[in-house]
Amino acid sequence: MDSVSRTLQDQISELLKPHRVCVVTPVVMNHSSQPCGRSANRFVVLSLWRGYLVINKQPVRVESTFSYLEICSINIHSLTQIVLETDRQTLSFSVSCVEDLEAMVSHITASLKRIFPDSSPGKLLKTIPPDLQQRLLTLTGVIEEQFNSQPGSCGGFSDTYAALCDFNEMPFREEIQWDVDNIYYTHNSKQFNLQDFSHLESRDLALAVAALSFNQWFTRICCKELKLSVDVQQQLTFLLSRSPSLKELSLEASGLKLDFAIKMAAALREHTSSALRSINLTGNPIEDKGVIALSQELGNLAEGLKHLSLSRVSMTARGLGCLSQLLSSNQLFSASLTHLDLSGNPSSLVTEEATFLFKFLSSTNSLCHLDLSDTNCPLDTLFVSLSAGCCYKLIHLNLARNPFSHRKVRDVTKTILEFFSQSCELKYVSLSGTKLPPQALRYLLQGLATNTRLFGLELDLSSCELRSAGAQVIQEHISEATAIKTLDISDNGFENDMVTLVLSVGRCHSLRRLALGRNFAMKSRNFTLQQVSLPLADITQSYRSNPDRTKEALHKIQQCLDRNNQRQSDRVELQQVLRTQQSEKLVQGMCRQLEDSLQRLNHFSIQEVQADILTTHEVLHNARESIKLLPSLYEAGRKCASDGDLVNSILTNAAMALTNEFTQSIQEMAQGLMRCAEAVCPRVVQRSSVCECLSESVSKRCRQTHTFLRSTLVESTGQIVINRLRELRQTMSVSLAESIIEQVQQDLTMAQDKM
Repeated sequence: MDSVSRTLQDQISELLKPHRVCVVTPVVMNHSSQPCGRSANRFVVLSLWRGYLVINKQPVRVESTFSYLEICSINIHSLTQIVLETDRQTLSFSVSCVEDLEAMVSHITASLKRIFPDSSPGKLLKTIPPDLQQRLLTLTGVIEEQFNSQPGSCGGFSDTYAALCDFNEMPFREEIQWDVDNIYYTHNSKQFNLQDFSHLESRDLALAVAALSFNQWFTRICCKELKLSVDVQQQLTFLLSRSPSLKELSLEASGLKLDFAIKMAAALREHTSSALRSINLTGNPIEDKGVIALSQELGNLAEGLKHLSLSRVSMTARGLGCLSQLLSSNQLFSASLTHLDLSGNPSSLVTEEATFLFKFLSSTNSLCHLDLSDTNCPLDTLFVSLSAGCCYKLIHLNLARNPFSHRKVRDVTKTILEFFSQSCELKYVSLSGTKLPPQALRYLLQGLATNTRLFGLELDLSSCELRSAGAQVIQEHISEATAIKTLDISDNGFENDMVTLVLSVGRCHSLRRLALGRNFAMKSRNFTLQQVSLPLADITQSYRSNPDRTKEALHKIQQCLDRNNQRQSDRVELQQVLRTQQSEKLVQGMCRQLEDSLQRLNHFSIQEVQADILTTHEVLHNARESIKLLPSLYEAGRKCASDGDLVNSILTNAAMALTNEFTQSIQEMAQGLMRCAEAVCPRVVQRSSVCECLSESVSKRCRQTHTFLRSTLVESTGQIVINRLRELRQTMSVSLAESIIEQVQQDLTMAQDKM
């Protein structure tokens, strides 16, 4: 660049912004590559990932451009003449000196090495003059050795990603670079989680996956419940066909179907030196054809598989039979496979195809985790295989919701006892929902009772329909099964056996947790609870996974609370009615008694007695009028003006005031966070996407605050206050009525005494 004036360099830099200019070399184009056979002065300008042919004429402009990824070969015909072959064009030009030629070659070589860390860009030098050969090969060799010894953050992922963005003319997403170079690198994380970038458009995410194809840092790619677009799926299959370092692929419930499984199989067939050891395609309906296609290629993996999860993939007995045949026929899997999950594929272990899986389990293997729940696996047959080959390493065994047998036989195999007595590492066993026969349960507990190697076992026997016969077996053997730490026997119809069962279980001193729920024949509809505080985080998480059911549940909860509040009000009114009736009966009885006394004294004419009789008549009159007054007093209290509008107005204003305060606090906090972030990484924070993300987050939190405060103050608390005020008003009329009744009763009692 020394031979180019500073002014011209500034003009070229301005022209190519935002690309950073690294090398500017004056060249003369050879006639063969010039239109009309003319030769003219040009500049070859090299940026980080792209080269430009710039016309040396004011104003300067770009004549053509090429990405370094397009270069097929570099041919040097003399000390100053070079020919670049790309996918779209051939550029032949001469430089002024050999130093310019070396600068161009070294820059292109270094850039390609940064893009593809596992490559040897020096191989692009197809033609080199003898007097330059050793010099250039040494130069490119030094460059490659330097990059091999000092790779970039996370294996140079960001450089590869930036170059691919440039090649595909896609915007460079700085948040991807920042997360990888800072978060992933700082935590030494070798797992690339696609969910970390779920906010990106599918094309941007696809480019990030494409960059992983040339990366040796990341060894695991995962995502869960993130639907992957066709673009991303294509890049994943390309990655599988060439990645030198990928060991684990976990794409759980990612919307993958049969096509992806077939392409994945083809990629594995193409990549003969794949390092893949773990595959998790749980929740993707790849069907039998997809499973069969994969099974045909898994046997070619040099080191075998360590982890295989094909849960809920719409696989039938046909697909599982093909997979099982591979497992049983390839000795490599017996030594390598430690985790096998085939759960959630109903009826996949019903036919004779299952014998291949049983054969694999019967032979010596390395399985630590086995999940065959919801496969219609016959447990009586399975335990024969488990006792033969899975006793020494198996830690986790899930056989839930399977039939005990496909045959109608009364005898229970003793291999259950053998398996549980010989197991060495078991920590978790689930037989939930298996309708376990009492004799099978007896063998299970007897096996655990004789096993002195196991401890801390979690045993799930829920929903097995054990009933009284099963309860009797547990009572007889549970105290001896000291390996059990956690026991779940809920939902087993133990209603009539609970007392003796609990006493027996209490004698098992190793037990630390016991689940007994759903064994009691009773229903609980709470009529006294008037308010409940639901955690907002739980509601939010539930709403994301199932918004309709969450809304329905919240609506039902509110209906029940409203009902309970109304019942409380109705209860007060009912008590008032009962009091009225009791008071009326009591006063009426006293009046009749006083009238009888008056009747007996009517023939007396003594003046003093006549005065008392008149007073008594007045008391009777007042008593009868009081009885007539009681219903009107109670009705006046019941129909008193509602305070609802006033209460709601006051609480609404309070909620708004609090909302304004909290909103201001949240906004001030966001501004403080932005200032802190700008001080550390100004370029990233100044991007509009970051600002928009934070602004959206602030708006969301403010809306949540407003909703929460209004719900808490106006809807919940407001209703409580309104109900309480109504009760207080009603108690005023009740208090007045009761004081009147009390005075009437005193007057009647005094009159009766006089009579």
